[in-house]
Amino acid sequence: MAVRTRSSIALVCPLVVALSGCSRSRPTTAAVPTSPCAITATGSAPVESISVAARSSTDSRLPDASRFARAQSYETLLNVDCEGRAYPGLAQSWTLDGTRTRVTLTLRDGARFWNGEPVVASDVLSAWRASANSDQKSLAYRIAGATTVVDDRRLTVSLPDTAWLVLADPALDVYRSQPGLPWPEGSGPYRTDPAATGASGSLTLVPITPRPAPRIVVRARPGTDPRDAIDAGVDVLVTDDPVAVSYAATRASLMTVPLPWNRTYAVAAPSISPHVATTPMPWDADNPALRVSLARDAVHAEARASEPPYWWDHIQGCTSVSANQTIVSPGARRSSRIVYRRDDRIARDLAARLVAVGRGTTAAGLAPADFARALRAGEDLAYVIDLPRSSLSPCRDLDQLVSSAPWIVTGTPGGPAVESLIPLVDARPRAIVNRDRVSAAIDWDGTLRITAAPRQP
Repeated sequence: MAVRTRSSIALVCPLVVALSGCSRSRPTTAAVPTSPCAITATGSAPVESISVAARSSTDSRLPDASRFARAQSYETLLNVDCEGRAYPGLAQSWTLDGTRTRVTLTLRDGARFWNGEPVVASDVLSAWRASANSDQKSLAYRIAGATTVVDDRRLTVSLPDTAWLVLADPALDVYRSQPGLPWPEGSGPYRTDPAATGASGSLTLVPITPRPAPRIVVRARPGTDPRDAIDAGVDVLVTDDPVAVSYAATRASLMTVPLPWNRTYAVAAPSISPHVATTPMPWDADNPALRVSLARDAVHAEARASEPPYWWDHIQGCTSVSANQTIVSPGARRSSRIVYRRDDRIARDLAARLVAVGRGTTAAGLAPADFARALRAGEDLAYVIDLPRSSLSPCRDLDQLVSSAPWIVTGTPGGPAVESLIPLVDARPRAIVNRDRVSAAIDWDGTLRITAAPRQP
């Protein structure tokens, strides 16, 4: 799969490259970026266990338990923090050649899988190939084909048309499957405890090193109101509910930490494509004043008027869409509905406001499967959709966009273009954490990596 050109790297998302060395000793937990991408516990007592509340099914766009657990258990070669800076993962150091299209990475000294076996460079390539077996268009397939093993601790990845920070993408986790085990072996600081997982709907992660680190117990949130989890004494809760954030502020033991702006909500409409001659939209969705109003008054979550750059504006190097692809039929008849996923509160709020400022339109909230079918057909006036705000692999995300709504993307002689999409607002969740017990690193996509809390003197 081709990816974006180097000339667009700085515009795709604000990821600032920070080359840094690291200790040769094996860390007990993920390396901690500098503030504001780090949460540091203030308590002095050792912490044996922390509890994490997983999202409920109604929070469809928040980081989920599987992504959180994966970040604690499996490593990528690099990590990228909330300000776009690279910091060590499985690789302790890296160098780029003069063209900045080839990166050579050195694995951490003493890196081992959970069973004690050493992790070598060929294990990294094997993991990527295993991930690629099920999808030959996947990022893992693309990167595995561009990788050369130098020796047991070094490998070189050729990236002539993408940013090397893509090596932090979760799709490039390193693991080794073991027959008879429910989970593959990883090299991260935590592993899943089969004896304490599943029976009560919880997931327990245990540290694999003898140095002090808390156990992590991930539980489903009680009920649909995140305040119930706060009342239950949870140590970590990620939510975009402003009522829950205000409620947490009344607890002296809790603090709230803003996570990266990780979602962009947009209106997608076939009628705004330059290739379609049809009735104008009943509102000017590209009006900056409207976007400010939507973020301030319509959305019951932390939001702002959407701000470029957007990764989908710089996808000319992608080849998922052919140059002569015809996406939308100019004569298509469409309903007057503005459609949204009914389990997405922000999309519902935006659709209601757009109906209020327009004329002759109605809002329709659909179940996820019904929304997916309607979006793909493109037979309604408009759709409120959400997209990741930043991307480490824009062409992979473009493939997903084309799969869900082919009419949004048009093939042109210069490459694909997203022409039927107008960004409205950016949104972000907050992490509510126990200030005395929780230390964590914050990644580029808002994922938390639990770190061992330093003991106070």
